[in-house]
Amino acid sequence: MVRNSSKTSHSSERHSLADLGLVVASSAAIVDNELGKKELPPLDDERFPVSFPLLSPEGSHARLELIYAALNIIRLASGPADYLANLTLQGFELGTISTVIRLHVLEYIPIGGTASFEELSSKTGIEKQLLTRLIRYSISAGFLSEQPPGHVRHNSVSSACLRDPNTHDHNLWNINCATPASLKLFESLQLDPTGTDGAKTGFSIAMAGPGKPLGTIWDYHANHPDVARQFQNYMASMPSMYVYDSRHLTQGFDWTQVKTIVDMGGSGGHFSMAIYDSYPHVKAAVQDIGDTVTTARAKLPPKYHKAITIEEHDFFQPQKTVADCYILRFILHNWSDDKVRDIIRNLTPALRPGVWVLVMDHVLPTEAHSVHPLTERIIRNMDITMLGLMAGRERTEEDYKRLLQGVDPRLELRSSICPVGSALTLLEFQVIGSSDNC
Repeated sequence: MVRNSSKTSHSSERHSLADLGLVVASSAAIVDNELGKKELPPLDDERFPVSFPLLSPEGSHARLELIYAALNIIRLASGPADYLANLTLQGFELGTISTVIRLHVLEYIPIGGTASFEELSSKTGIEKQLLTRLIRYSISAGFLSEQPPGHVRHNSVSSACLRDPNTHDHNLWNINCATPASLKLFESLQLDPTGTDGAKTGFSIAMAGPGKPLGTIWDYHANHPDVARQFQNYMASMPSMYVYDSRHLTQGFDWTQVKTIVDMGGSGGHFSMAIYDSYPHVKAAVQDIGDTVTTARAKLPPKYHKAITIEEHDFFQPQKTVADCYILRFILHNWSDDKVRDIIRNLTPALRPGVWVLVMDHVLPTEAHSVHPLTERIIRNMDITMLGLMAGRERTEEDYKRLLQGVDPRLELRSSICPVGSALTLLEFQVIGSSDNC
């Protein structure tokens, strides 16, 4: 079984600012060297790719070390009081950037050009001095730039929101939905100390109107289609993040051994498209429900029409589509253990000997240094995010084995791998034995 679990030292173990500075310098040199071979614009240029270019395993590790050392320098050099104060005031940073986006400031600044504060004030209807304050605070947080003085232009971060609508919606959904949910975690635990009721989450409490009953995130999306559309775009944007780049996982499984796949809860089919781009012999059925299916069919690019079909299917109902491989990517962590068992139980009727079930989710580490500390931070962030949004959770490898094999003992874990730079682990289960064993 293949794992990325070697115990290694990391920059977090060095407490001297000078030592951390050396980590930054050496790691930055490796990253810069790889980027220099790709003929890219400068890192903060508005033309820089929305997705940070995928590096070699050595470059990916250096990037992790660079970011984590830099974060530790900020924390240690700030000191406890300053660090906490800055951390707890970041809500206004988010609120300011959200306001700038919702005022359509980004659209009023041309890529490759500038707009004066006077022009932006006139177009937004916000008094010039006030708008200047908001924009300059955003600039100080790394969003937009002011060059020359009195004129605003895009930097790499702001232009990403303008150039990529999915990135735009991803971050607005986080600010408007995920952030309020995070601030209601305490209240949710008073209602449900087990953290397993999807209608008693931080999201449920934050989004419920006065006197309105609590509901799940899915209930809210059903009643707010614009928010649901934002969330669909959020999911579509995930592969643009380095730690969720589809190539981490499309390169992690031997797709030549399968001809047909089912991407369960696959939203717009972006992962299936990534598989097809590298393995055009693969035919995929992307399954989801409701408006997601309608949107996915409308947006599926013509080049994929012969290889990818969009099907309506609820994975809490028996699976009827027969395939060589079933993919559960960003699915099981949304649900409690009981719901996960229901999902696998309804998949079991379609499972023949030799069929693969690929689980792609964050896997909680059980040993110190089994993953890079920055990767662990991302995984544990997602674990609590799932708690606050859906009463879901991330799990250990043993948790997944227990859940899947508890439903169908034929599901044998063949391999488990977390590529360097990825936050997701690919768990490869295969059906062993006869169909009479389930």
